[in-house]
Amino acid sequence: MVDMFFIAKVGALWRVYQKSPDTFDWGSCDSILKIILGVCVRSGSSWFEVNTLLIPIHLADLKHWAFIKLDLTNWTIEVYDSLQHEGPHNFKVRERVECMSKFIPLLADRPSLFKFKPREPPGIYPIPVTIMKDISQQANGGDCGIFTIKYAECLIEGRDVCY
Repeated sequence: MVDMFFIAKVGALWRVYQKSPDTFDWGSCDSILKIILGVCVRSGSSWFEVNTLLIPIHLADLKHWAFIKLDLTNWTIEVYDSLQHEGPHNFKVRERVECMSKFIPLLADRPSLFKFKPREPPGIYPIPVTIMKDISQQANGGDCGIFTIKYAECLIEGRDVCY
């Protein structure tokens, strides 16, 4: 599991990368690469040693928490959102996760992670994102944090997050 600051840092670096990919300073990614390699206190284990990453995300503009499961064997991203709405809400959630979908493959290529966890077909392209449907949903506007924790608990224990 990585902390909530991970996706914020990835998002910030992605925005800088988008502006000038040819002159992007890859040294600015050292703290994220240390997390991938498992050499910093916050990282837990190296991505070379795990198959799944669980990532809480905070969407400040929505005042909302959601949860991401990044599968490093199938190279997929699943989004667990307890307050799904069609339209603007899902758009903002997907927009926030898009930075991971596009930038994580570029970051994973730096330490040659794909040699140990190959993709089919091979290459550096966006990771497919699925916003999970038919999962437990909150009935009010204030329980997203506990739902995020319960999603993590269920996924860690291998239990279903559906009703």
